[in-house]
Amino acid sequence: MKKIVPCLLCKSSRFRLIHQREKWMYVMCRDCGFVSLDPHPSAAELINSYDSYLPEDPVEIRKWACMMRPIVVKSARLIESESSEGPGRLLDIGSGYGFFLEEMKSRGWEVEGVELSDAGRKYTQGRINVPVHLQPLESLSLPQGRFDVVTLFYVIEHLPDPLSTIREVCRILRPGGTVLVRWPHSTPIVRLLGPLSKNLDLYHTPYHLYDFSNETISRILTSASFGRIKTVIGGHTLPDAGLNRWASIITGVLAETFFRLSGGRILIPGVSKTTVAQKPA
Repeated sequence: MKKIVPCLLCKSSRFRLIHQREKWMYVMCRDCGFVSLDPHPSAAELINSYDSYLPEDPVEIRKWACMMRPIVVKSARLIESESSEGPGRLLDIGSGYGFFLEEMKSRGWEVEGVELSDAGRKYTQGRINVPVHLQPLESLSLPQGRFDVVTLFYVIEHLPDPLSTIREVCRILRPGGTVLVRWPHSTPIVRLLGPLSKNLDLYHTPYHLYDFSNETISRILTSASFGRIKTVIGGHTLPDAGLNRWASIITGVLAETFFRLSGGRILIPGVSKTTVAQKPA
């Protein structure tokens, strides 16, 4: 009999199947609604896959930069609105090609990255010459309270143990420091499309180990001792061309409009979101 792995958030063993692709199953906890992948790839499989995750072709890198630019700018403004003391020290986990590090450095911040991909590290260091660590965060033993801000863009859904990582983020932040998490919200679309979602593979199986909601991202942060948790839409990506670009623009604009007109109360399901929280002072 297969051993049931309890829910990471509430330790329940009651699940229902949401999506399956070959041997990979996404299941939702019946008690707290957290969605997780079963089984998980091994740690070695994950590290090997991310080593070649980012393309090295300059044309593809430029496309990636254009796609992420709206998120980078909105996130920079959000951080500066939350950090009243001005530019400080920032760590970007999963820093990719360093687009966000470059933006924050241009605004006067002292920046560092964490990136497992050789392509991402080399591009960042060749372009802006800042420290980029190649080990996972938990292996770095960074000093307690070192950073004013820690950011994770489309990273938390890839982490084998996101709660452990967010606790480490809390440790390396100074009291009153800020964490920013950008995360996809795929499950509502998967459930809406039903069998059609198998062709789209919105979870990027098996790379997304978890899928979060407004409630579960808040629960993770609360469990790691963060407070003043706030979730916003935070912009939308701009894919290179075609249907993906228009779908992102339309859904992104609609989501931002509903969020603004509702005074921040309406967060449309299925759209990526940005959450900020503070370590207690």
